[in-house]
Order: sequence, then structure tokens, then C-alpha cells
Amino acid sequence: MDKEHDGHDHDMEYLYGHLKGEEHQNHEEQEHHHHEEESHAHHHHRGIKEIFEIIDDAKMTDNARAIAKKIFNVLAIAESKAHEVPVEEVHFHEVGAIDSIVDIVAIAVCIDNLGITEVVVPKLYDGKGTVRTQHGILPVPVPAVKHIVEDADIKLDIIDINGELVTPTGAATVAALRTKESLSEQSKILKVGYGNGKREYGLPGVLKASIIE
Repeated sequence: MDKEHDGHDHDMEYLYGHLKGEEHQNHEEQEHHHHEEESHAHHHHRGIKEIFEIIDDAKMTDNARAIAKKIFNVLAIAESKAHEVPVEEVHFHEVGAIDSIVDIVAIAVCIDNLGITEVVVPKLYDGKGTVRTQHGILPVPVPAVKHIVEDADIKLDIIDINGELVTPTGAATVAALRTKESLSEQSKILKVGYGNGKREYGLPGVLKASIIE
């Protein structure tokens, strides 16, 4: 992914600056966004069929491939509901599609490689307010996330933070992988991993995952 678009993933002013009012943007910011929208218009969009073909062509085990497709399918169904179009007409913007393919395939390969068969997720936590997306400014939780958690019966708590803590890709991953929502009291933690986010919300931006026996 190019640096310009990658930067927007954790550029708080870009994602949430509209909370101050779009009318306060200076001319330079407006010009930047105008050129960006023009460049976006020329980008290719990938449908779910094309994404599945990319996954089919990638070198990975059949199990990892099945996991990746399952996550993408959850994501596509949620986006189809959010935008009221058939699943086969759901299109991911090229930058978002590449980002999601990399994230989802990496997750699928890791889950397969680690031999994980059960995934426990008690609940998810999201923020509030609004966020700038490729579909415009949307309320948080964004519609796709709402559809995913409702369809998969995942508990979603809203905490007092302005910002998007759960993305559609993250929610789809949980929905596709989760097999239960509570641990047995006899569980033993074997390994713990942490992933640190780049955005600053005033609370630790850390995802913790444990391998449990």
C-alpha cells in the first residue's frame, strides 16, 4: 500500500477531524482532499468473486484458504446489507481490498499454522461519534460492524471514546473464527501475544490474544 493511504489509517485529524466541522478546513486541506477524491475515482474496485480468485491463486493450505474465504464472506454479507446491494455487487475500493486481503490471509495462515480449532471471544468494545470512510462520514459503530455483530450474536459494548475501535474487517474475523464466548475455569494460558495500534484514543490501543489449553 502506498504511504499516502497507509498514513490515513492512523491520521486522527483525517479520520476524526470532521468532528470540528468541515467548514473550518483551510483551503490547502480542501485542495488535498479534492485531489485525493480524483485519484480514488480512477482506482479499480474489487468484487468478492475477484478477491476469492486472488485467494485461490495464493500459496497456502486448503484450511487457511477456507478460513480466509469465510472471513471475507462475512464481510461481504455485512457490506451488502449496509449498502443494500446483492453480495455479488459488493465492491471493495482497491486500497481497502489489498489491505483487507493482506490482513485476512495473514490471520487465516497464522490460525491454520498454529493449529487453532477453538476461538473464544467474550465481547467486543467500540467507541462512538463518527469516522471518515471511503463511503463518507459514518456513525460509529459503522453499519457493517452493526450487521456483523447482530448476525453473529456478538456482544458489543460502547465505551466513552470518540473513535472507531472495531473495524468491519476485525468484526468479520471474530464472527468467522469465534466458536464460544466463555472459557472453562480449568484453562491454562500457554502463550500471550500483543498487537499495538497506531491510533491514539486516550486508552491503550492493544489487542491481546492468548493460546489456551
